[in-house]
Amino acid sequence: MLRGRVNKYGEPLVHITLDIGRERRKHVAVIDTGFNGYLSVPKPVIQQSDWEWLGFEDYELASGGVVRERVYRGRIIFDRKRLEVYVVATDSTDILIGTRLLQKKRLLIDFGRDEVRITDSHR
Repeated sequence: MLRGRVNKYGEPLVHITLDIGRERRKHVAVIDTGFNGYLSVPKPVIQQSDWEWLGFEDYELASGGVVRERVYRGRIIFDRKRLEVYVVATDSTDILIGTRLLQKKRLLIDFGRDEVRITDSHR
């Protein structure tokens, strides 16, 4: 189980570890249920990694605009499991966790208690 918190802006946060090749770095990530990819990571972090560049992909933003971003194959530690995932490089300073990474998970956000929990889903 992963535990996190809701920050003062109402954003659900958890820690994620990025395996960038030479080292592993723990970061705070925002859970973004409007993002249906795996992970979105700031370009400066990706530039320090040895992740494999796969090409470009177009993404629609909440505003309706479309951006073309680089996509990489990255390695992460999430809920104590090492995973290879597709990572979108962005100009944002936030790391975003998308819904694809949450497949087979149960997400509980308790805004009243500022708590976040991610557990395995048992169907």
